[in-house]
Amino acid sequence: MSHLAFLANPAFVIVWYGFGLLAAVWVTYDVLRVNTHVMPALKAGWPIIVTFFSIIGLGLYLASCRPPGIASLRGEEADEIHHAYVSVTWKRVTGSVIHCVGGDGLGVVTAMVVARLAGFSFWHEFWFEYAVGFVFGWFVFQYLSMRKMGHPPLESLWKGGRAEFFSMLTVMLGMGLVMRFVTPTVVGHRPLPDEAAFWGFASLGLFVGAIVTYPMNWWMVAVGWKHGMG
Repeated sequence: MSHLAFLANPAFVIVWYGFGLLAAVWVTYDVLRVNTHVMPALKAGWPIIVTFFSIIGLGLYLASCRPPGIASLRGEEADEIHHAYVSVTWKRVTGSVIHCVGGDGLGVVTAMVVARLAGFSFWHEFWFEYAVGFVFGWFVFQYLSMRKMGHPPLESLWKGGRAEFFSMLTVMLGMGLVMRFVTPTVVGHRPLPDEAAFWGFASLGLFVGAIVTYPMNWWMVAVGWKHGMG
């Protein structure tokens, strides 16, 4: 796995996250002022994803969520064009994944910082990250998103928790594999937050988690458990 050593290179990590942060600022502006028909949860989720996934995240946003020419459209026409553009199944599922990984990922990486600084063992860290990511994704993203769509509180709590449970299982499966096997093999230890490797492999872990959770989100969108892109 020596070909992944670049993820521990400070120069690469600075460029990767530097571009990601700049792109996230643009995406935030875009969804608030231009591509305004993006659903509220994804207006929060996309900047998080673009920060961690950098140019890949920006590419996903442009390909799946931003219709060409949307800047020149207004009102009902813009709404119709946006809805038609994101209604393709793979784009709806991509939106579901972004919603999931954006919420879970922010909680997981925050928990990872705390766990590494506190010196947790691997499994203590894993379950701590799972718990924080689950609670953050459930209440901040799933529950609030369903409430804004008009669902009653208890229904939002149950259905949001159900979707979050299955999404989080698969996200942490992908992330856990990177944390358990890939990072120690390449770096030789579990890096601390003040090391470039921590952030390089956090990005990889979330990306692998997004790939692993994609089929699960496809199924949940198909059966109506999640709405997907909107």
